[in-house]
Amino acid sequence: MSFWMTLYGKNIDLVKIEKLLHVKLDDNCIRVPDNLPEDPDGPVFYEEIAWLLDLIEKNEKELRDLGVDFSDSQIWMIYYYVKQCNMEFDPDLMARMGKLRLKLCVSCQEI
Repeated sequence: MSFWMTLYGKNIDLVKIEKLLHVKLDDNCIRVPDNLPEDPDGPVFYEEIAWLLDLIEKNEKELRDLGVDFSDSQIWMIYYYVKQCNMEFDPDLMARMGKLRLKLCVSCQEI
């Protein structure tokens, strides 16, 4: 499973975004660290999406000033599965994404 956020916008300043967020961008993507702690009793996929939203929400104004258009930006999830692909998403996280006008893109790949 992989998660990242792709940032889009006109005249986007990726160098300043890296400095603001204290992350190394992969082109225009913020990759979720592989070593996030997980709550086995919590909602599925919660930690990865929450990590991205926490980072973006606390820097929303500055990111907009640096050219990010959240309505064009996306959170991506690549999910690998055997035989069947099922998933659910926490409604509070979906509400947070909707407030920012972010899209959630999911690609399921059978292994």
